[in-house]
Amino acid sequence: MADKSSDQEKTEEPTARRLEKAREDGQVAMSKEVSSVVLMIAALLMFMGVSGMMYDRLAYLFQSFFYNSGFGFEDQSQAESYLKTALYFGLQIVMPLLTMLLIVTLGVNLAQTKGLFSVKALEFKGKKLNPIEGVKKIISMKGMVELIKGFSKLGIVGIIGYYSIKGDVNEYVGFVVVPIQSSLSDMGGHLLSFVVKVLSALLILSIADAVYQKYEYNKNLKMTKQEIKDEFKQMEGDPHVKGQRKRFGLKLIQQKRMDHAVLASDVVVTNPTHYAVALKYDPEQNNAPIVMVKGQRLRALKIKELAKEYEIPIVENKPVARALFATAEEDQFIPEDLFRVVAEILAYVFKLKNKHRI
Repeated sequence: MADKSSDQEKTEEPTARRLEKAREDGQVAMSKEVSSVVLMIAALLMFMGVSGMMYDRLAYLFQSFFYNSGFGFEDQSQAESYLKTALYFGLQIVMPLLTMLLIVTLGVNLAQTKGLFSVKALEFKGKKLNPIEGVKKIISMKGMVELIKGFSKLGIVGIIGYYSIKGDVNEYVGFVVVPIQSSLSDMGGHLLSFVVKVLSALLILSIADAVYQKYEYNKNLKMTKQEIKDEFKQMEGDPHVKGQRKRFGLKLIQQKRMDHAVLASDVVVTNPTHYAVALKYDPEQNNAPIVMVKGQRLRALKIKELAKEYEIPIVENKPVARALFATAEEDQFIPEDLFRVVAEILAYVFKLKNKHRI
């Protein structure tokens, strides 16, 4: 038989477990455009802040070299001294910029990935060297988007450059006949204006790219309804909880006692005061969670008291509690449209229990 899940459309939002697994594999929504634009803006601001220092260092270095250019080196040690001086001033000029740019690069990437560092993302994958896979990436939708972004950036720079030169072309021609210091000063203002306009346009483009990357990330992680059901089956509960289910499973079928129902439950979802619904999920026996008992007002408070007494996790989720109370019946499976949200609650509870067990 063919796998029915492969024929279903991925219409369901990814569960918390799916998102967590993707993050463990190093998959996050990240825009390279945001990183590059922020880096360029930071470089411009830092350059403006240290340009005076850089000018002084370069002026001193050139004055020293030109002053001594007419004298020959007496020996090798003197030549090495000149070289060391040049390297020292060169490092003084570039090191502050390089250090700050490195910090900004790490900061913006960590901000986008929320501090993620995954070794799996660094693992070597042989298919990356496959030329066929490379061609598929180029002609894929993602490749087309990257191509459009590349042409968009070229177009932005070209259009802004054209109108910047067109508007002040007569002034640029006048730079030829004025003193070089004056022309450099005036030209610097025009150049700064051009760079600011380009970066502003690229910033807007990067924000649009970040929105698209988030959309594409969620789209790739969407699940079919069958995948959500399969995820339920793969969940592993606490061994202590499994023991309770085995001891009271038969009694729950034959009796309607509230204390037995709550004790055998995995979680109680509350409103928190108006509704309470106790759920049980055994992937070895059922394909979906079962409503063990539910209650409103005083009955809901009693269910919560029993849950605290038996140390059953209580999760406050108003819309889910209301939906379960209104659409699900006791000893019946929950409705299919509530699978995903209940799966997230159970995944959180089982994970919490495993931590306490460790």
